[in-house]
Amino acid sequence: MLMINRNVKGKRYKQLIDILSRNCNRFAFVENRQLMEFEEERLAYVGDIISDIKWHLIERRIQKEWETTRLLEDTAYVFYFQMNNATTQFLKERSNSLFDWIGELPEDLMFYHNDKCILAVCSHEEYFLVEETIWANFLLN
Repeated sequence: MLMINRNVKGKRYKQLIDILSRNCNRFAFVENRQLMEFEEERLAYVGDIISDIKWHLIERRIQKEWETTRLLEDTAYVFYFQMNNATTQFLKERSNSLFDWIGELPEDLMFYHNDKCILAVCSHEEYFLVEETIWANFLLN
């Protein structure tokens, strides 16, 4: 995988999401529990954010690590969704860039084809990892 240290914004962000939607069958994002002042309130807030796509939620797992992060002591909620027209639209409407998935929104988007990670974002560190073929396809668009 390639490591990219620049944000993808605006029209190019939407194009990247479209490419990912054609090459992935699920995506995920993270809610880090160590950053939650009031966990139940934050989870309710995330529930409101995902209300339009809640039927596409595959599972919510408690994890200590994911593609871009390993927590030593704390855990995070990782939400896994089906990748389809509804969730693609959600991703395009909720944000205008890869690195905007932080703060008000959940963080660290990840896209998968089955169990293989195709793209993984580390929002607070401002980088992402991406499969070379996907990145080449994106650059050609």
